[in-house]
Amino acid sequence: MLIHNATFMVAPERGAEFIDWFVPLARKAGPEGKCRVSVMRQAGGTAATDGQALSVAFQAEFETMDEIGVWTGKRLRPLVAAFERRFAPEAMVFTSVFEVIE
Repeated sequence: MLIHNATFMVAPERGAEFIDWFVPLARKAGPEGKCRVSVMRQAGGTAATDGQALSVAFQAEFETMDEIGVWTGKRLRPLVAAFERRFAPEAMVFTSVFEVIE
């Protein structure tokens, strides 16, 4: 199984607005029953605070890289474009793909 991770980061003062806006859209964009949204609460042993950017991970499960490519083009890219229109320039997103070790 492959996990596509997109981490969205926003300015701390827009964190609540972002979560309210993003979570429903992410759930619609993700493969049904195979995605999750989570908020970073600690990194490197240090608690995330109000002064730091809010980091939200949007993870979706797939069987192949081809499935990821199709999903990215149809669902993720439009979501990222909407995110950038609304929250840039104090926002960013980066992506990665992980393979689950059985």
